[in-house]
Amino acid sequence: MASDFAARSDGPLPTSNTGELIAVLESIQQNKSAKRLKIASDSQYTIEALTKHSQTWLSKGVIGVKNPEIVSAILGEILAKYTEVKLRKVKGHSGDTGNDGADMLANVGANKTVPDKIDLTMSGVIRAMGAKTNSLTQAQAYRLMMRHKAVGERTRTTRMMTRTRAAIEASTGVDLPPETVWKSLRIRKKGTISQKFSVFAWKSLHEGHKIGVFWKHFKPERLICQPCNAPIEDLNHILTECRTSGQETIWELAQRAWGATGLPWPEISLERILGVGNIVVKNDQGKVLEGRTRLLRIIVSESAYLAWLDRCEWRIGREQNPLRLHTKKEITAQWKSIIGRRFRVDWALTNKAAFGKRALRHAEVKRTWKGLTMANNDKMLRDDIFAEGVLVGNGGRACQRRPAGRNR
Repeated sequence: MASDFAARSDGPLPTSNTGELIAVLESIQQNKSAKRLKIASDSQYTIEALTKHSQTWLSKGVIGVKNPEIVSAILGEILAKYTEVKLRKVKGHSGDTGNDGADMLANVGANKTVPDKIDLTMSGVIRAMGAKTNSLTQAQAYRLMMRHKAVGERTRTTRMMTRTRAAIEASTGVDLPPETVWKSLRIRKKGTISQKFSVFAWKSLHEGHKIGVFWKHFKPERLICQPCNAPIEDLNHILTECRTSGQETIWELAQRAWGATGLPWPEISLERILGVGNIVVKNDQGKVLEGRTRLLRIIVSESAYLAWLDRCEWRIGREQNPLRLHTKKEITAQWKSIIGRRFRVDWALTNKAAFGKRALRHAEVKRTWKGLTMANNDKMLRDDIFAEGVLVGNGGRACQRRPAGRNR
């Protein structure tokens, strides 16, 4: 049995794989009474999705699969019917009558002014089946649970994300969607933003740190920052205004180091710190400077995280003792130590024997740190900016190589 139809999918522009899957779904739905159904496709992805991978995907609850709703709907239709479905691979644009006809119908569907409604009802059947627990990783199990959990929009998250996107747009001229901002915190490529900063920024975007208004109703004395006499100790205060975090000294050091690039130092704000993974540096012609962009992201993220750690160390480790505030000498030594370590890690990451394809290129590291290294040695930082120092005091968590806790 054969039937001709042309459909246009609703929503974002579909890929060719999406179109192939929809064609298979429509074929099954329009031939429900057939005892045997033979479907020919030139898409290797579609053939393997419904044969080679289908059992594995079903056991995992169709988690981590592209086009999950369509794939689930197809598998649901197949399981609900007694129709025998056979798939056959054909070569595209090879003169096959059916394949050429399908291409023509695809063009007809693409030119429709009104999208067709695709029946994905059977995807709910697959979703209700769940998954085999022994086939899931911990991450997959979490994603599966979150899929069944109704998650509403958090007002605090929306508010902070809106402010961060506005700061990114003011800097780059591009209005990025929230998904891009979240994704920038997960990217480990080129080792620019550390995992510890990513966790800190992720929690900050959710306004989830236990500071300021968190204590309003049961420990109001912790609502304020007493040394600064600030009415609310929020994250913006800690990173850009507070005396206890050492932020003033930290940003002075950061600006001084950046001055070696000959480029203007950007205005530092909480929103720019949280969106630093999307901030770019351009020259006068508007060309993105990859090395300078990478350096700015390293300096800003590491400096902000040090200010946060020093504030926490004073609040907790030093019991908020006003006589035990971090000294300028101590903060300077901490900052130079952290940036120096990032510099050494960068060069270590150029080792192709250890990191293979993930290794950084020598030229990329040189461009990143250009102007901050010795004139005759790219693997040594300038003494006048990064002279070796000795950490003062007991160091605390800010000086530990790996801070204690699950997010170290």
